[in-house]
Amino acid sequence: MSYIRNILFLAVLVLTGCEVIPEADRLIPVETESAGTRAHVLIEYTGFRCVNCPPASETAQSLHALYNDHLIVVALHPASNPYTQGKYDYTCPAADSIYQFMGGTSSTPFPTGNIDLSQTDGRWFFDPAEWPEQVSRAMEDTIAPSLTISTQTDTLSREVSVQADYIPAPEYRITYWIVEDSIQGAQAMPDGSVNLEYYHRHVLRFTSDEPVIPIPTECDITRCTIIALLINNNDNHILNAYEKKLVNTGN
Repeated sequence: MSYIRNILFLAVLVLTGCEVIPEADRLIPVETESAGTRAHVLIEYTGFRCVNCPPASETAQSLHALYNDHLIVVALHPASNPYTQGKYDYTCPAADSIYQFMGGTSSTPFPTGNIDLSQTDGRWFFDPAEWPEQVSRAMEDTIAPSLTISTQTDTLSREVSVQADYIPAPEYRITYWIVEDSIQGAQAMPDGSVNLEYYHRHVLRFTSDEPVIPIPTECDITRCTIIALLINNNDNHILNAYEKKLVNTGN
């Protein structure tokens, strides 16, 4: 009797306890091959006449050290801001174009920054005191299409050939930024002095959408890196980023 009772219980459970799900709906597909660890980009707007920019640069470096490969820092010196104007020139046309796209003007206070070429809470620019919180919030978004690049640098012709491992969908594009690190030159300091041996970090020098990229003649190619950016064409925000040295110096 116990055996029969158990059989009846199982029959009722099968017939009434489970909904019959069509085979096509039983699994939710996940595109794991296209999902990778995301790197975010902190854009540091700076100028050599800006006395508060050196401490902001230190904040950016501290954040980079904290998040390592998950955060890439790039310094933009836009020509349309008076803090970049004078005897020393670290500007490039691309930096100014990006700055103006975000609404930057000659009166925008420096230093300031942005995360991933995107707005947060309706704002483009953030004071350095806000950078840690904004970067922390950005780090909550960890999944993006995987992106790496291989490069071949011709130091004689000053060109770099790039091949990305990701073919973007029509709504995305890949853009390349050439960044030069540790450019020695003048910088106004918080105490009112001018440091002629200041090192300007991760300065944007050139951008391109092409796979063969010229290196500006004023750049020390051994201090340059290339950053591949996967960008959403709808609003131009960065989906993922990957940075690589142009020349392997053993460092």
